[in-house]
Amino acid sequence: MQLVDTLIKDAYVVTVDAGRRVYTHGFIAFAGGKIVAVGPMKDCAFTATETIDGAGKLVMPGMTNAHNHLNQVFLRGYNDDRWPVLDIPKAVAAVMKQLYAVSGRTDEERGHALTRLHCLELIKAGYTATHDEHFTNARRDSVDGSWAALKDSGMRGFLARCIVNSEMVPPAGHETVEQGLTEVERLRSKFNSSRIAVAAGFVNYRFLTDPEDMRRIHQGAQKLGAHLDIDMTDNSRGADLKKRGFDGGQVEYYRTFDLLTAPIYAGKAVNVLPHEFEILAAHDCRLSLVPILRQFDGAGLPLHRLLKLGVIPGLGTDAPMVTDNQNPFEVMRQAILGQNLAVARERAQGQPPPPAEHWATSETVIEMATLGGARTLFMDAVTGSLEVGKAADCVMIDLDQVLMTPHFDHRRTLGTLVWAGESRIVDTVFVEGKKLLENGRSTVWNETEVIASAEKVLREIAAETDLPTVLPPRVAGQSHRGWTYL
Repeated sequence: MQLVDTLIKDAYVVTVDAGRRVYTHGFIAFAGGKIVAVGPMKDCAFTATETIDGAGKLVMPGMTNAHNHLNQVFLRGYNDDRWPVLDIPKAVAAVMKQLYAVSGRTDEERGHALTRLHCLELIKAGYTATHDEHFTNARRDSVDGSWAALKDSGMRGFLARCIVNSEMVPPAGHETVEQGLTEVERLRSKFNSSRIAVAAGFVNYRFLTDPEDMRRIHQGAQKLGAHLDIDMTDNSRGADLKKRGFDGGQVEYYRTFDLLTAPIYAGKAVNVLPHEFEILAAHDCRLSLVPILRQFDGAGLPLHRLLKLGVIPGLGTDAPMVTDNQNPFEVMRQAILGQNLAVARERAQGQPPPPAEHWATSETVIEMATLGGARTLFMDAVTGSLEVGKAADCVMIDLDQVLMTPHFDHRRTLGTLVWAGESRIVDTVFVEGKKLLENGRSTVWNETEVIASAEKVLREIAAETDLPTVLPPRVAGQSHRGWTYL
């Protein structure tokens, strides 16, 4: 009997390995932060320093939030303030003012307090890795606090420091490419580790005044040995490209600046033209989709176009600016529903429905949330599946909760996980064999203190800005939408 650090036995184990094996009565063993064995219980030949009874539990790879903004937790509930969103460019411009007002008052200490809250929610939801696009650079030290919180959390991170200088953002957030790359280099020396990779980025073409800055940022990233991060969103649907004299899609536009010569992070793919998915696939662009965002414009997600090409994208939440909860199960089912919406639009235009093999299923979106997300963030050699030699990054799900039953001898367990899952079913979270969550509670932080600290910071910022004037007046002595508060 081989001794290991941790042994989880008698569990329902979803590996997402090359054979997509599911051990309905299985075990997983890890030592030194890595997986040393996974398989059926009949083959278990291990003892452990800690043995965990996995009966009534599902063990799966840790999930990856493949598109996120760590410093936007203060925007939770904002969608209710601004709904309905009928003009997306106008809505984005409005939120930018609020975003920069708060970030301009967020120093390193405050950034740490706010991002701790966000990371705590991610872990409790079953995420072991996350993406970040940081582009609010009015205070350069705010990113230090934010990324230090991610480091302290024990999670993995693909963290992009974005350079912006167009009218899309206030002048205080502008910087030259040289200034931005200097910051990327500084942050890489401070945060790069086995768990964290710092990338260079620029959000998208509309956030840079000089289009040649895109090429300069890419070249600078290559010199630093950093990946390039682009949030491929074109809310103008090509109108802004036409103003620049380019008659084509955003992916084609980026290709003309030689940005696709090596694999890059390609976030969201909002309003990417149908034929451009083939370009992204051909250049091994790492794609992340935000399913809930595609409910805003009713466009849906054309997953069949990606599945036809053999592309398994990552899934993201896009932070509380878009998604008010960091719930990977909600994201997975919205991906399926988003494809249905996209197909309905295409059929209304006279296009045939995709074949059965190109429709997303529960298995498909679970793969997107785990291995697909890890690949999107260039982590798939280390994490994203339960395989020998990979990091012991995994999540234990409580199958005995009411919402996970009945399961008919587990015949519906994976379907229920996607279609009914909520963050509260997450029991334990491991990264590199270390527990970040146990019995649904953080092992890293005092949850009450994390919440109180973030609320205190936001009260202070509200007192220093005009934030109270744009918050809904749901306070004693006020009325709002016909309701009276006493």
